[in-house]
Amino acid sequence: MAKVIEEQEEQEEITIEDVSYVIKFADAINGMGSYGITPLLLNQRLKDISLNQRQATETTLKNAIDDIKNSETVIQEFAQDFEIQSQPYRRLLSYLGNMLSFDMTYVCTNATKDSDYKSAKYRKDLDKVKRFFDRFDYIEEFSNVSQQLLRNETFFACPRFSEDKIILQELPSSPNYTLITARWDYGFVFDFNMNWFYQGGVDINSYPDFFIEKWNDFHANKKVETYKPSFNPMVRGENAWAYWQEVPVDVGWVWKMNPTVVTRVPYFTGMFLDLIQQPLMRSLQKSANMATAAKMLYGEIPLLKDAGTKQRDQFAISPSNLGKFMAVVKAAIGDAVKAAAAPLNNSQAISFPLEEKLYSSYLKTALATSGVNTNLIYNSDQKPNAIETQLSLNADEQLMMSIYPQFEQFLNYYVNKETKDFKFKFRFEGTNFFNNREFRLNQQVTLIDKGIVMPQKVAAAIGMNPFEMDRQMAESRAQGWVDNLTPIISSFQLSGKEDAGRPKKATGDLSEEGTQTRSDGGNIEKGGTV
Repeated sequence: MAKVIEEQEEQEEITIEDVSYVIKFADAINGMGSYGITPLLLNQRLKDISLNQRQATETTLKNAIDDIKNSETVIQEFAQDFEIQSQPYRRLLSYLGNMLSFDMTYVCTNATKDSDYKSAKYRKDLDKVKRFFDRFDYIEEFSNVSQQLLRNETFFACPRFSEDKIILQELPSSPNYTLITARWDYGFVFDFNMNWFYQGGVDINSYPDFFIEKWNDFHANKKVETYKPSFNPMVRGENAWAYWQEVPVDVGWVWKMNPTVVTRVPYFTGMFLDLIQQPLMRSLQKSANMATAAKMLYGEIPLLKDAGTKQRDQFAISPSNLGKFMAVVKAAIGDAVKAAAAPLNNSQAISFPLEEKLYSSYLKTALATSGVNTNLIYNSDQKPNAIETQLSLNADEQLMMSIYPQFEQFLNYYVNKETKDFKFKFRFEGTNFFNNREFRLNQQVTLIDKGIVMPQKVAAAIGMNPFEMDRQMAESRAQGWVDNLTPIISSFQLSGKEDAGRPKKATGDLSEEGTQTRSDGGNIEKGGTV
């Protein structure tokens, strides 16, 4: 009998081919196979990468904030839900997320003399840098990253390189699939949950080959070394723990809104306790408006003049007749006025005052907790102060420009991998506001008058890639475009003209009184134009 059991066990031994077959069968059921993936599943998984909202209550929100280190996923889902429900909050994210201009300049860090810049080696390496930026639309890609940082605090991506294009392939933002596990010279490194590829609609072939290799190693039962996160970030990836796979920096990159702490807390989490009251305040405003739209008509029902003292009911009209009169009155005045009794003595009408600022005052107070001047987000009846508004704008610019170094480190790492002899350092500056560009351009023009010429700074001030500016200038020189120009004397230099006088000041240079005068058109009656 024992011999028979032993023979059965030997016959039931599972081979590697059997395991592979079962895996392929399961993959097909779960949507991993070529016949299991559908457009609907693909669309659903793409949505899951960046949007997994959850509606909060006061209790669940407070509990999550009280235990923030263990509530990263919940807080992120609450933040996404608030963005959907609250248009002012959505506007706030858009205002800050689209602020950065990503105007770029660069320097070579190891060129020490003029001959270095004129050498063939330098020109060859610089051509590689130009080639990198011809393929990489950094303004578009980085602008998307900055918006996601405000929304989810972190952004995980795989840089994908081809002959014609460099893009950032977004990875799931949920802490269920991406976890920051260490720091290194250029920022953070992270681990990825390979269970993401078990979901229907996720095609692993759409991701870097690194994940395909690790997926195959896992299913082939390839031995994995002990999890050692202290390995060099550039060679990490050989280690894994359960389904969490280390991601080397050449495969995945991570940005964080607040890099001083590892915990992932959306930047405006402190506003959520106020934003959660928005549906209630909206309902109260509706109730107040409805009460204002209605009136109540009431009065005294007259008594019988000659009624005896022992008579129980001394009203001059019976309840049945009163009801008939009430029906007639209601039909005449409609639903807007509520009639309490008729016919009446001393009839009076009650109306409720209009509380039109109840909801708007709440929104203004809630958004003020963000630290952003509400006049920069939406119109209000409060008169804006030019100086305060500018200072508030400068504070917002300072906040967003604080994340520039992370983008600079990304370029420093990947661009210098392309070059051989010379290394480059990149810098971002500026915002998309016109007064910021105007200030930077005027600053460079002033330096040029003193003999300090920095063409990259001029390109940055006018919002151009420095390499594209060089090419456009080279083309204009080659085509003799400057020879076709006709010198024009400025109008303020001509005497006897109606528009003579000093040039118009820039808006950012006006005082508070000057701003008010221009907006009111106070100079027109004195012969001015504005």
